[in-house]
This record gives sequence, C-alpha cells and structure tokens, in this order.
Amino acid sequence: MRTKREIENELLSIKKQLDVLSETKASEKSSMESQRKDVGSDTSSQMFSLLKYMIDENKKTTMVLHQMLDKINSLEAELNEPIAEEDINEDRRSDMAEKTPKQLAISPIDAKIMQFIQLSEHSMACAEDIRKGMGYRGKNAACARLNKLYKIGLIERLQLGHKVYYKYDAGKATNLLIISPPQ
Repeated sequence: MRTKREIENELLSIKKQLDVLSETKASEKSSMESQRKDVGSDTSSQMFSLLKYMIDENKKTTMVLHQMLDKINSLEAELNEPIAEEDINEDRRSDMAEKTPKQLAISPIDAKIMQFIQLSEHSMACAEDIRKGMGYRGKNAACARLNKLYKIGLIERLQLGHKVYYKYDAGKATNLLIISPPQ
C-alpha cells in the first residue's frame, strides 16, 4: 500500500501534465489561426485538412484526459480506503516501543558530573567548572566527559562567547532510564 504522500505526489505530477497539455493545445490553436490568416484563398480542401487535424487532436486529448481521470479516481479510491486492522496493530506496537524508556548505563563519575551541572548556578557548567568541581588537574578530562555526555544526548551544548557551556535537559532524557552502578 502506498503512503498518502506518494499518492499526493502522483496527483501533483498528473496536474502538471494537464497544465503542459493545455499549454500545447493553446499554442497549436494559435498556430492554426495564423496559418488560416496567412492563406489568402480559403479553399475547401485546406479547410477540410485543418478540420481533420483538429478532430484528430481532439480525440488524442480526450483519450489522454480519460486515462488521467481514471488514474486520479483510482488514486483517490486508494487514498480513501479504510486502514486494515493489522496496520493499526502494527502502529500501536511501534508507539508502545517508543514509549517504553530505554536504559542507559553511565559511570558514577558521569552521574556526578550530571548532578554537578544540575546543581550549579543556572543549571549550566563549562569544562573549567567541572575541572574545579571534580578535582581534575587539566580541562581535557572534563571536556572529554562532557562531550561524551553530549553525544549520548543527556546534556545540551551552548556556545556563549569563547566558552562552551553544558546544560542538563530533562526533556531530552524523558525516554531514557539512566542507570548508575552503586558506588
């Protein structure tokens, strides 16, 4: 079964084809009128050939329009057809899988860093703050841990001037169950 978007895209392409068709018909009509004006004497054979050409083109256009109309009707019928129970149950299963929290194990040090960020002023901390709070000698260890927590998706990264601040976002972690081993 095709998605609604695929069907809508196909309908859009059909409408574009109709527009192109109407433009070509208008240009053919104007060229025929100019041919008729150019001909000084309207003989019956010339009129007959022009009329025959117009009838043939009209038949072709009518056939194309009927084909397009049939296709549009079949697409609309497919779009409006009821959803099968199996599809509904599949959607429910996928929704339930998304609602169940994922478990994420982090180290006790990472848990302390996240707690430090939450309890700091403005609930934000930079690598220098973590270095001081955790007792590291250099900023590299603090930067590495913060970047790891950022890549996991537990904290946000904000650039304020020359410093990069990290903030705990409880909204991002709603689908995660953070597990820290006992200390």
